[in-house]
Order: sequence, then structure tokens, then C-alpha cells
Amino acid sequence: MQLLKPPWINHEGGKAIFSVDLHPDGSRFATGGQGQDSSGRVVVWNLQPVVHEKYEEDDAVPKLLCQLDQHLGCVNSVRWSCSGRFLASAGDDKVIIIWQQSSYGGGVVFGSNVVNHESWRIVSTLRGHEGDILDVAWSPGDVWLASASIDNNVIIWNTAKWPEQVRTLRGHTGLVKGVTWDPVGRYLTSQADDKSLRIWRTTDWATEEKIVLPFTECGGTTTVLRPSWSPDGQYLVSAHAMNNGGPTAQIIDRDSWNTDKDFVGHRKPITCVRFNPNILKKVDSKTGKSVQYCCVAIGSRDRSVSIWFTSLKRPLVVIHDIFDDSVLDLSWSSCGRYLMGVSKDGTLAFINFLHSEIGYPLSQDETNTLHIKLYGKSAHTSASTVNPTIIENPELLRLREEETARAKAASPTSEQSQRPFPPSLQRAPINKQIETRTPDGKRRITPMFIPPIDGVETPNKSYEASFSSSQQERSRIVVERVDQVVEPNISNSSSRQPPPVATFNHSPNSKTSAQPPLPAEFNGAAPGLPARFGSSSSNNTEKLPETSSTVPVKRKPEEPPPQPVIKRKRGRPPLYDRSAGQQSVPRAQPEPGAPVTVPVQPPRPTPPSTASQQTVEPAFVLPEASLSKAARIQIPGDRAGDAPPPLLVIENDLRVGGLHRVSRTQVNSASWATFLTSRITAAAVSLTTAAVTCQDKSLHVMDINTGDMLLPPVQLVNRASQLFLDGGCLAVLTVDATLTIWDLTHRKHILTESIKHLVEGRIGGVKCVKVGLEAEDEGQNKHSGGPVILLSSGEAFVRCRELGVWLMLGDSASVRRLVHPEFTLLPPCHTPGQNHQEARPLASLLHQTAAYSGSSRVSRPLISEDARQNLTEVFINRMLTSARYLQSPHDYKFWFKRKIQFFIKEGLEKKLREIFDDLLGPRQGSGRENEETQNWMPKIMDFDKKSLLEEFLREILLAKNSLQLQRLYAEYKEQLDSSAVEMI
Repeated sequence: MQLLKPPWINHEGGKAIFSVDLHPDGSRFATGGQGQDSSGRVVVWNLQPVVHEKYEEDDAVPKLLCQLDQHLGCVNSVRWSCSGRFLASAGDDKVIIIWQQSSYGGGVVFGSNVVNHESWRIVSTLRGHEGDILDVAWSPGDVWLASASIDNNVIIWNTAKWPEQVRTLRGHTGLVKGVTWDPVGRYLTSQADDKSLRIWRTTDWATEEKIVLPFTECGGTTTVLRPSWSPDGQYLVSAHAMNNGGPTAQIIDRDSWNTDKDFVGHRKPITCVRFNPNILKKVDSKTGKSVQYCCVAIGSRDRSVSIWFTSLKRPLVVIHDIFDDSVLDLSWSSCGRYLMGVSKDGTLAFINFLHSEIGYPLSQDETNTLHIKLYGKSAHTSASTVNPTIIENPELLRLREEETARAKAASPTSEQSQRPFPPSLQRAPINKQIETRTPDGKRRITPMFIPPIDGVETPNKSYEASFSSSQQERSRIVVERVDQVVEPNISNSSSRQPPPVATFNHSPNSKTSAQPPLPAEFNGAAPGLPARFGSSSSNNTEKLPETSSTVPVKRKPEEPPPQPVIKRKRGRPPLYDRSAGQQSVPRAQPEPGAPVTVPVQPPRPTPPSTASQQTVEPAFVLPEASLSKAARIQIPGDRAGDAPPPLLVIENDLRVGGLHRVSRTQVNSASWATFLTSRITAAAVSLTTAAVTCQDKSLHVMDINTGDMLLPPVQLVNRASQLFLDGGCLAVLTVDATLTIWDLTHRKHILTESIKHLVEGRIGGVKCVKVGLEAEDEGQNKHSGGPVILLSSGEAFVRCRELGVWLMLGDSASVRRLVHPEFTLLPPCHTPGQNHQEARPLASLLHQTAAYSGSSRVSRPLISEDARQNLTEVFINRMLTSARYLQSPHDYKFWFKRKIQFFIKEGLEKKLREIFDDLLGPRQGSGRENEETQNWMPKIMDFDKKSLLEEFLREILLAKNSLQLQRLYAEYKEQLDSSAVEMI
């Protein structure tokens, strides 16, 4: 732990500092207090010179970023919004000012020698309180802003509609001096001088609980009373409580608002409490288990600060006499290591902890998961449900008006289109049951089967179980009584009478039972459908007699007495289909009553192995190539007029001498022909070359125009499985998955390698081998070289010569099935008017796999939305990596835009800001602009970053949730326009 009090942090002349707050990104912090002539002052400071000594000693790094003197009274509270975009300041002038950083540069402050390195403009000025405002607090997700005033009221402001007031909370009878939100936004807490602490519900803004007992003994007053919620939401800690005459910080349990615990030790009243924003974890040295806890800092009028863990009974550290006057405010950094405190004496203290001392913070996902587990919601879900309802941007308003006009013009006006859909017919009653009686007089209530209705989604009413009613509702089930005796459905060896079943006639000739059938509703099926009641058990091996006409089976009218039936072996298929209610037709009809015998083919005896026998060939990975007796392959190239294209004709097993012929034919006329003595198994053709493989493991390469052999026959190690010609390169894939590639133009060997690890376990084998990517047109992009293998399962692999491995382009089928389908759709390889410089080699390769369809009809496993969202982001990042490896700018730009569209759709503003900040470049006045300017590159994959930012910002306007991100658009559009003006 390190303690530091920078002397250069002050409000000119040692004026009191009433508030401090660290920015969420850890780049700056703000202080609020007194200024000149009893006015208020807000100062934005650079955090780097405080944390790092080298920046403090570097005169090129500014310490004071901006000084704001617009308040007419002392500033009592400054708070950054959760996103870090806004700064709220409130003071004795009864107003709240919302600040936002401007892209314009700073300048000298009027009337002083202070130089502003940043510019901050006023977004809105909030007026509504009738007295000094002592505290403000942003709700989780920046949905609301709460302010506390000495007018005894708390005002809730709508951050989406400045300066709209949501509600004024009245109930305190004393000066309200502190407000804080619980971490999921369900409660708001206010503490006042009326010796009470109130907890307000955000659903209806009513009082959930009023806590008085810990404060009844409190005497006197303090400047501020700032309570705080723990980041896990379990505890609320108040300021200025008393226990047995001693000052304490009261711990209030969320579950039942119990007040049986407190933090003790300070000699004077507690003024401020601030929890570390992170849930921390540390491994217990005794048990070796990971322990989760929260950390809280407490400031007092005794000029000391104490720091506590919720897992310990004693404080972690107590710093006495850290100030010369009362502690007024505390603030933690988002990383959890830095703590700042300010005092009425006008100084600031900075405490730096190590992770080994303070603990390691949980990730945001882990925190959200814990909140959802405890409360069913998190700060992220709370903020996502509240969106701006008004359009603030004129461009977005214009687009919405055009979209509405198009929708009205395209809407049908016919009466038929306006008619409501007819109600779907139900197959069975849903409020009815059948009551019958057994021979012994007992009633039997038959449960009914309610089949689902096709095309109608049954609403999920599980939420109704969470509500109870004090009224006893009568049952709406209609009981239908059947006046007949029903035999129980139990087989009896002495009586062969089957149970009553509903009749289903397959043909007009089928006979009906003399006994009147029960209604079809008895089995939960509509009339005319086969009933399920009374079907024979699968374990029952006895045949039903012929007299039971209710089960339609094909048999002779008369049947001899039942013969002993041989029990079927386990696993043998049944002789009839019980679901259809009739027997399957056997191939040969046996005699009536004779048992059915199934011939079993005896296993073939395995001959003993001898030395004279031939060696058995090992099982191959790929099937051997095979051509039919006659095959024709079209020769690529330009055709003259309407003439048919030339063909390479393969003819196996000719009648003359058992030869096999290869010829070039056009309009039934062969220009050349070559005879081979071994059967041809595979053939490939290009503009200049033809190649065939034979059963004798030979490979023949010929000139496509003359038929001359370009090489003597090549003897392969194994039989060929596939043959590819790509430009001037020839690739042969043998049955043992060995790939061999030659450059025929330069008579050069390129590669011989086994790809068994690529094709084994995948369905379909190799679809194509692309060898000539390096020899494409000069305008097209080149990658680092190496052949590309396209598999039938959709994967594509490129050979990296530098690493000596195969790299997957795109992603595997197992991942594609789990991502959102619309983000797997590939761009077109070529668009109208596109030149070679705009080609997309990645899209061209993956299109040939025919696996990136983007169809929603593909069967997709059921996974959580969080997992699907993460996998979609991983998939897009892999596509970006593949495009970068192939050095394809237009592929990269397409998937970059896909990533932006995905983040916009999911409302991931934080990730959008990270990308937009990099595209915009370093901002002025950040204190690190020299270092950032040197490392920042103005282009990415030959595209100007600011041009990409302008294009990506338009995607926000076109999105369905553009209202949610309209302020993000306005912020970066303004900075982009100002940077363009500066360049001019």
C-alpha cells in the first residue's frame, strides 16, 4: 500500500474540496468545491501523474485537464456516469450541470493563467430544487440521476430526456444529504438530518423501508451523509449512526433490513461511506479455497479513513490524521486498486493497493451472473429495458419518417387483408373429462390427452404460479358420464375379450363391433382419428382373436384355434405396426397358424492365414476414384459463336482389345485420341492440360490441344482418390490421404504431405484443391502462398509455408451451427461494376464450400443466449483473422462491418466505444497523446480509419435499436466532424 498527497491538487488558495470521483476508464478524475469569490469550481485532473511518478515529473504531460467555473455556488458533489460519457456536478446554486467532453481544444481560462487541455461543454442544466444540492448519484446503466437537497426532497431525473423529472420523492423532514443506488437498480437510498434512512422502490417510487433505530441517539450534524451499497447488493452501509453512545457505520441487511451489525472504531461521526465497485476474491491461505467479499472505505470527522472487508471482523487498515479537517468524500477506481479521499482542508489523499492486498476483482460477466442468480436481474438487463423514447438526432428522425412513409405505402388496403385470422380449431376439448364405472361399481375418471395444435404456439403461463389469489375459483371442467360398464384393461388368460376401444375404419369393408363405441373424446382425440386407449402392450406376445373387429388387421375370415407362438428374439422387428393398426405384408405368406421363421445367414468361415495368401491391403482413408464406362468433361475456354464447347471424352472397356480411350471431341468430331491399357479412374482438364489416372496407379499428363504426352507416365505410390488441375498446377490425392502437387509450367515439385488429419472424421472428403492462387491476375490480392483445400463439410484450409502447418480459413461447422445465422452469410464474390482491386478471395473460397448459407432452417442446438452471443463474436473475429492472413482488404472490411452490426444489434455500447476510439484516433489533452499518436496508425488494411468510422456510424441510424444508441452516434459524429474541420 502506498499513500500519497499530491500538493499540486488543490482549488487555488487551499479552498475546500467537497467531492471527488474517479472516471470509469481510469484516465482522469474530477473534484468539486469552492472557487473564487464564493463561486463553485469543478476541475478535471489527469490520473497518470498521480499514479506514475515519471508522468508527474514530465512537463509535457498535463496535470490539470480542464477547469470549469460555471457554478455560482460551492460545488458539493461531482459524479461520473457509469459509461463515463457525462459528468454531473451540483452545488449551492440549486442547479445540476451535466457536462460532456467536446472535441474542440482547450485554452486559457479567462482571468487566470490556467490552461485547459480539454474542452467540456454543458449538455443540460437541471433546475428543480429549492435549496442547496448536497449529493447526486447515477443509477446502474445511467437510466436515472438522483439528487438530494436541503429542501428535504429527492428528485429523479430522466437521463434520456433532459431535463425531465421522473418523480420528486417527499418524505424526509430534514435536510437530505446523501443518495445511493443498489447495484441492480431496484432500490434508491437517501439519508437525511431527520435521523432516518429511507429505501425507495424504483418500480413505483414508494417507500420500501424507513430505518430510524440506529440514528435516534445521533446528536449534532455533519456536512454530508453519504451511504453506499455493496457491489453484490447484499448490504447497505449508512453514515452517522450511533451504538451505545459511540459513532458507527450501520450495516443494513437487504433481506429483511436488519440493523444488527455495524462498523465501529471511529471517534467522531461518520461522514461518507464508499464501497469498492468490484466484488473481490482471494485464496484463503488456511483452507486454500477462494473467498469472495466486498471492500468498503469509511471517512469520518475524526480526520481518519478506515478500510474493511466484509469477510473480516477487523479493519484491513486504519489511517489516522490523514487530513487536517473532516473527510467529505471518497472514491474508488474501477480496477479496485486506487482510493481517493478529499477533505474540507482542501487536500486530496491517494492510496494505491496491490492486488495481493486488496484482492482480485470478479469479471463483469461473473458479477452479472451473480446478480441474476440473486435478484433475477443485473445492471446490464436493467439498463437495456429502458431506452430513449424520443428522437434527438435530426438524421435519425428523417430516416424514421421515410421508413414510416414507405410502410404506409406498402401496407395493403383491401378488406381481406384487414380481416382477423380465424381461430384455430382444437382437436380435443380442453375443459372436459369422461366418468365411467367398473363392474365393481367404482368410478373411473379417465385423464384426457390434449394434443398440440399445429402451427399454434402454446403460451407459457408458468409466470402465473408466482401470483396467488385469496378467492376459491370453481372448477371449469365439464364431467361427462357414460352409462355403461367398462372392463378394466387387464389381460386375462381365461377370457380373451379385448378391452373396448374406439373404432377406426381403414376401408369400407372393415367390420364394426357390436358393442357401441365410446365417444372419441374418451381417448382425447377428435372423431375420425385413431384412438390410443386400449392398444396392446409391446410385452404382450398373445395374439388377439379374430372376433375383435375393433383392431383392423389383415387376416382370413376364419382362423383355426390359436397355436403356440414362438417367442421372438429380443431386438427382432415386430410383425405389425401397432401405430397404424395393421400388419406389414410379408414377402411370402406362411400357412395359417404356422410359426413365422426368419432365415439366418450363417457367418462365413474365415480361412486360416497362410504364407501363400496375398497380403491384405490396409483400410484406406479415402475411397478410390472411379469413372463410369463413358464420361465427358467440358474443356474451359472461350467458345466461337454458338458452337458447342469442346469435350474431353473418357471411354472405358472398349470392345476392341479391352482398351481405354481418351479423346478431345467437338461436334461429334475427335481432334485427337489416346489409348491406354489400364482402366481410367479419374480425369481433370484445364485450358492447356488434361490429366488422367488409372487403376495401375499411373498418372498421364497430356496437352489438351494436341494430345501429346507432356510427361512420361508418373507412377503413384497408391491409387488415386481425386485429381485436380488448377491453372498450371496439378494435384493428386491418393486413397491414403497423401496430397502431391506439381507445378507443370516450371516442372517443379511443390508439396507431398499427408492430410489424413484434415479429412479423417469429416463427412464427404475433399471437395476441391486450389493451387494457383499465387498466379492470379496482377490486380488481385496475394496471400503468403500455399495451396488451399476445400472440404465437403464446409471447412477450408490453407498451407502456411512459414509455419509448416495447415490453417483453417473461416470456422468449423460445429461453431457455425451455434452462432446467429444472419451473421454467417457470406458477401458476394463480385458485385456489378467491381474491378479486380475489389475482389474478395476469402468469400470466393468459402462460397465454393456451399456451407455458409446463413439459413435459419439449419438445425441448431439449444444453448444460452450469452453463449450464442459469445460464439458469434468469436466467429466474426476468426473471419477477420482469415481475411487479414489472405491480405484481402475488402473481405476484412465486410467482416469488420459485420462486427459493428452485431455489436449494434446486441446494444454493446462499451465494445463499440473501444472500436470507435481506435478509429477516431488519440484525443487531445489525454496526457498520453504523444505516445498514442506514435503508436496509432491512420489506416487499417488500406482503408482510412476515419472513413470507416463515418461509414460505421451510419449503421447506427439504420439499426432497429437506433434510439438506444443515438447519443453514441451524436458524440462520435461531432468529434469526427470537428477533426475534419481541424484538418482543413
